[in-house]
Amino acid sequence: MTGTLGLFSLVDLFQLLSAAKRTGRLAVEHPAGLARIYFDRGQVVHAEFGELHGEEAVYALFRDERGGFEFRIGLPSPTNSIEANTENLVLEGVRRLDESRRGASEEHAVSRDAVPVVPPDGMARNVTLTPDEQRVLALVDGRRSVTRIALDLGIEPEAALLVCDRLVRTGVLKLQNRRARTAPRYAPLQHPPSLRRRWARPVDHQRMGEGAWPHHQASGVQTRRRYGSTLHHPRSARRGPVPGTRPRHSRAR
Repeated sequence: MTGTLGLFSLVDLFQLLSAAKRTGRLAVEHPAGLARIYFDRGQVVHAEFGELHGEEAVYALFRDERGGFEFRIGLPSPTNSIEANTENLVLEGVRRLDESRRGASEEHAVSRDAVPVVPPDGMARNVTLTPDEQRVLALVDGRRSVTRIALDLGIEPEAALLVCDRLVRTGVLKLQNRRARTAPRYAPLQHPPSLRRRWARPVDHQRMGEGAWPHHQASGVQTRRRYGSTLHHPRSARRGPVPGTRPRHSRAR
């Protein structure tokens, strides 16, 4: 397995090799020198980066992820210099990276409206959390958003966002898909029976008179021309022209 750091992160590589329980050597051709990280059934047991050995070599590589990498299966480790499991090693590396970037503007993978949830695999039981991380994790219930967790804890939303983003990146938490808000459904409008019967009654145009609209539209137009009214209904025209208007009489041809 080969690739370039930047397209793949060390967090993703470590989690992939840990989940697959691989044994071998991960070599990174960093501009500052060659880094070697040895895995034994998914657990990191030794690391070398320049003059650094053990956990400090891994943390230094986390702070500056550059260069191409190659993983060769089956290569044994020359020694064991790391006692922490892979999950705690990755989490501590991300913590130190967050501390070094504190105050810098950076886009987080988690938004303030996101709803974190504890995954069912129980990875949170395999890592050692700080007191701040434990307080945030205690309020993660799959319903509270990051902002709600911050309000319930009485801390700044940015602090809760930083902790949740770190725990999501390391696999301790996951994000839950929120359902889109939809308008509530209302019962259809029910009209009273008397009104429904009235609507169902057929229309008697003879009873309404000859001016029923629109069956006598032509009659209305003729009446408007004759009496000079702006009204279309012939019954209104029979009462005379509209006040303030002058009746127009047709000229004899």
